[in-house]
Amino acid sequence: MQSWSFADGHWREGETAGAAFTWFDITGADDPALGELAERFHLHPLAVEDCRSTLLHAPKVDDFGEHLFIVLQAVVERPGGPDTEELDIFLGRDFLITYQDRPIATADSAGRAPSAALVEALRQGIGVRPGPDGLLYELADRVVDDILPCVNALAEDLDAMQDAIVLKGRQGSEHQQTLEIRAHAGRIRRILTPELAVMQRLSRGEFTVVDEANRIYFRDIYDHLVRIDLSLEGVREDAEVALSTYLSAVNNRLSEVMKVLAVVSALMLPSTVITGIFGTNFDNVPGLHSNWGFLAMVVSMVGIAAGMALFFRRRGWF
Repeated sequence: MQSWSFADGHWREGETAGAAFTWFDITGADDPALGELAERFHLHPLAVEDCRSTLLHAPKVDDFGEHLFIVLQAVVERPGGPDTEELDIFLGRDFLITYQDRPIATADSAGRAPSAALVEALRQGIGVRPGPDGLLYELADRVVDDILPCVNALAEDLDAMQDAIVLKGRQGSEHQQTLEIRAHAGRIRRILTPELAVMQRLSRGEFTVVDEANRIYFRDIYDHLVRIDLSLEGVREDAEVALSTYLSAVNNRLSEVMKVLAVVSALMLPSTVITGIFGTNFDNVPGLHSNWGFLAMVVSMVGIAAGMALFFRRRGWF
């Protein structure tokens, strides 16, 4: 566990006597600090149980009077696509407790997880609003900002799929990859909806532990989430278009194949009829015993096929 205190108008690493408020950041399910802080700040047992649970919880905010329990979902980039990790937060009048059972893999442009990025900002003393609710805003803002790069990556992958389907005429794994992109977008949207509700509640003055001056900042996060949600909706719509384009390309290619097969079958039909007639078990078939009979039959078949091919070509059938 690491902690930061705000005293005499400055941030200091560690707990400081007489500090106005303190931030405790806990990482790791085996860290006993959660139990100690739960007893010290009278955290609700149900909220502590949610923290220790291995189940993934939807974003929410629970009001326990003297403190809030907030669950946020951070979007992380993994080799198989974007995933989510849980961040549990306790907000009181003079404390902020953040808990994750493992370091959140999401990172900002400098390669730092949200908590690490906030710690760096505290060390530099820049861009951090005072107060536990101010720290909550700074942390939530970093979590939400890290969602957009994942959404942009999905959009770029989808553009590549569309180029492969439309411009390059490739038809292979694009269908499955497009389905995966649509599924990833849907997974992110499922956490955005309750996260929007959390930010809306924090911004409308429902909780006394959130200072009135900071409510507008949670409204700003809400607006960011709305824009991200619209971007995800665009990704899902583009994925539907890409799937339709892929299926159209497959159907067009199948139509071309069927056209070629139909032409070949039509050209072979006269030959099949001729060979069927001359292959009957009758001895008095005209030309059967002629020295030129076989040659005449072959020339007839080739001539008829060539004539039909010329006719089909002039009609534009192939």
